[in-house]
Amino acid sequence: MTLREARRNGLRTIECGRRQSPRVVVMLHGRNMQAADLAPFGASLGIDAHFVFPDAPLAAEPGRTWWPVDSEARLREQGARDLHAMDPAGRTEARAQLAALCNEVAPDKQLALVGFSQGGMLAMDYVLHGGRVDALALLSSTRIAFDEWQPLLPRLSGLPMLVAHGRADQELSFAAGEALRDAALAGGAHVTWLPFDDGHGMPLPVWRALRKFLAAHGATPA
Repeated sequence: MTLREARRNGLRTIECGRRQSPRVVVMLHGRNMQAADLAPFGASLGIDAHFVFPDAPLAAEPGRTWWPVDSEARLREQGARDLHAMDPAGRTEARAQLAALCNEVAPDKQLALVGFSQGGMLAMDYVLHGGRVDALALLSSTRIAFDEWQPLLPRLSGLPMLVAHGRADQELSFAAGEALRDAALAGGAHVTWLPFDDGHGMPLPVWRALRKFLAAHGATPA
């Protein structure tokens, strides 16, 4: 697929696939990454959809971030690899920017939202606060602000979800991924759970599972 750049509601995006497709896949990168890191992965899925890879709004070193990293860094310094207690400053603003992006690119189309690491935290936060989505994939992610999330979990009822996490993840623990899966199940989501043997990343088993998941929920092979 040919990659092209755009600007949408103040966010730089990389996009590919058919703009006329009835299906949109928005993929959110993690902390210290950028859209260009995810675009080749998404484009290689070979799915008939309009893919949108936004750059997070804030500069980081390296890459970009969806919210200031201070609170996350402090928790990591304490050895925490499950960030369920973290309530980062800027979360509300990031969620609003994601909502504006989704409303622009998929106002009347089927929408799948995919988030890796910090991008998965934002994706889940967006959905729990009423964001419209038809399928949700959380890759190597964790819960945040869980005291706030917990009463909102029933909003996941019936939602197809893919939750994938590496057993050797040194960034966000495997237990954190299991807890994210359990939260989704508690909310009534239809969860596909993919544990894999690698670390914090998106190896071939994740690529295969995501392609199958998107194909099963509306995005057909090109």
